[in-house]
Amino acid sequence: MISIIIATYNRATYIEETLKSIQNQTYTDFECIIVDDGSTDHTEEIAAAFEKADDRFIYVKRPAHIAKGANHSRNFGYSLSKGSHIKFFDSDDVMLPQHLETSMKHLEEGGYDFVVGDCINFDTTGLLERPYEIDRDNIKLSATLFATFKTAWITNDLLVKRIFADQIEFAGSIRDQASEYQYNIKLLLLTQNGYLINEILSHRRIHDDGFVVKARKDSLFVDKMNAELYYITALYLKDIAPKSLLKWLLSCYIQLSFKLATIKQWPENISGATSLLIKYNGIKGVLYPMAMALSYLTGKGYQLVKYVRKGLE
Repeated sequence: MISIIIATYNRATYIEETLKSIQNQTYTDFECIIVDDGSTDHTEEIAAAFEKADDRFIYVKRPAHIAKGANHSRNFGYSLSKGSHIKFFDSDDVMLPQHLETSMKHLEEGGYDFVVGDCINFDTTGLLERPYEIDRDNIKLSATLFATFKTAWITNDLLVKRIFADQIEFAGSIRDQASEYQYNIKLLLLTQNGYLINEILSHRRIHDDGFVVKARKDSLFVDKMNAELYYITALYLKDIAPKSLLKWLLSCYIQLSFKLATIKQWPENISGATSLLIKYNGIKGVLYPMAMALSYLTGKGYQLVKYVRKGLE
């Protein structure tokens, strides 16, 4: 059985189409767990109707003791799941009819620990571009290549064996960003026995309430998000990732935090980042808060930042 886990919040406009696309899968041995993160629209009415009509669908509200946020809801949904294979999916996107069947066929026939389908964006005008244009037939799978965006996929694309999903969780309490980033880097540190399916298996919806449009409109949000992304990933992987990868992540964090400081945006996670920098870059890490303060106050300080980053790249 495949466990499909969907975290949702105020997606009444789209979730019916998402759930219908799952209900119409040619592979029928699945459960679909829908975790409502506190919707105030009629998401509950729509999801509950699927639960009533089809016992493969399970609708639950995020309990009060679980923190709010899509990733916390995903982790909670996973704790309820029973399938031997796991798929997370977004509540505004669409599975093509053979999504599950094709994924499971490649996984079982190839003896893989995980497989990754492909997807394409769409909006009200029709199909658009793929989220990531990569050479799926020749690209290698590694944590470093994923971290540096040479290999990439979105949350919807992955099907993974439970034995590996048991060892991973989504990083909670972070901005609405690439939720799959930390998850998939850790997966690739656990196993590289995966396969990229060169076939479109889902459609990702682009709309005004979605992350993609928000990011296009707000470059400051993107810079803050990415700075947080690199820091949280380094913290998340510090006990498993090679030092070279952790240093690269920290170097990217410093670069973006410097950019923010020069425009009077005080970088977040200064204390935690300083601790990691001292651990992986020695005494130079002590100078990081000073470099940020100088950049914030004067709009300068690149040479000091460059010195702090020396040895990380």
